[in-house]
Amino acid sequence: MALTNAQVVALQLEKVRRKLPILYERDDTFFSLIQKRDVERVSTRTARIPLQVSPGGNFGYASFDGGDLGRGSGTTYDFAQITPVGLRFAVEITKLVEYATNATDKAVEDAAKRNVADAMKQFRHDIDASLQTAGNGVLATVATVNTGTNTLTLNDAPFGARLIRTNQNLQVYDPTLTTNRGEFTAQAVTNSLGATPTVVAGGALPAGTSAGDVLVVDGVSGANPTFIYGIPYHHNSSTSGSWMGISRSQPYAVANGVNANSAALTLPVLRLAFNQVRQAIGVDSLGNLVWHGHPTQVAAYEELGFVISEIEKGGANQDLDLLFRNKTIGGVRIKENIHADVSRLDLVNLETWGRVEWLPIDYYEIGGQTVFPVYGVSGGIAASYLFYLVTGVQFFVDNPRAISSVTSLAVPAGY
Repeated sequence: MALTNAQVVALQLEKVRRKLPILYERDDTFFSLIQKRDVERVSTRTARIPLQVSPGGNFGYASFDGGDLGRGSGTTYDFAQITPVGLRFAVEITKLVEYATNATDKAVEDAAKRNVADAMKQFRHDIDASLQTAGNGVLATVATVNTGTNTLTLNDAPFGARLIRTNQNLQVYDPTLTTNRGEFTAQAVTNSLGATPTVVAGGALPAGTSAGDVLVVDGVSGANPTFIYGIPYHHNSSTSGSWMGISRSQPYAVANGVNANSAALTLPVLRLAFNQVRQAIGVDSLGNLVWHGHPTQVAAYEELGFVISEIEKGGANQDLDLLFRNKTIGGVRIKENIHADVSRLDLVNLETWGRVEWLPIDYYEIGGQTVFPVYGVSGGIAASYLFYLVTGVQFFVDNPRAISSVTSLAVPAGY
């Protein structure tokens, strides 16, 4: 009888492809955009951001033939207040992982070293996701609850499940952000465009989890938690509440903005948002403007161009791009961010954004040590270790009048 393959399988070598693809996104678009902007080193005490809020002087007609020139006034100043918040990114690795992958003849990658590199990229991703939120750490809103499968269906807008990732610890708060129902770990996340956004918990959901509840970043506590001040916090046209310690009843604490009232994107609202900034601060002070938004609204803008029946390529060798990849709105470039709110476009003035920090992103260190042992139930050392990336940071805008947004936009079909 012939020798068959089944008899020699034990002799055959197993081939493992050395390329290791990453099957999830970890963009840090907006964070990268503003990371190198104005940075102020501060202590844990509240930092002041002085603002020149109104002009002084008394302008008018004067008679210089013995007339009274009147009294004068001066420029008015105010200050915003901001305090950094502590952020951490914890990674835990067992010693067996290190032993089993620390050489090329054992594994395609050194898993421990790769986790060190991956941690920084993931930390930046999570900060970028948080910068899309309104300063309270709310990452998603619950639409329905299935306790049988421990599955939460989330509202499509503003974020669906796009700010949440697998293996992320989350807290469930009631809709008023006063009651913390408990926490869970996201075991599976569906965040594809066009798909129903869902999060599956790695165990039982916190008791009382209900439709309308919100999913909040891990670690914050108490009612109305404070977290990273993101775009909706600063790009806010509300006249109620406060902005970095200043009442929003003050006009200079209120950002420009256009409410689209659930209508589809049109050119007039974009033009109005831009002109609001021009009117508020003057043409000479426009600074470095960028339109920031999710690809859904960028698609809506592209679709406005589809009605044009004739396209001038500009040159014989210029490629035809019917999706207009090099896009601007009124000469202002567009920055797409897959983490952004699908129902808004924000006119970001990069000259106004900055951050205060008492610690730049770094490894947590004690006495020169950045890797820490885990202790077992017996009190002895467990065969695993921890390291942390940490920072103390908060983000500010020093001129709300220099920014604008178009909010409550309809989401194009298919998204």
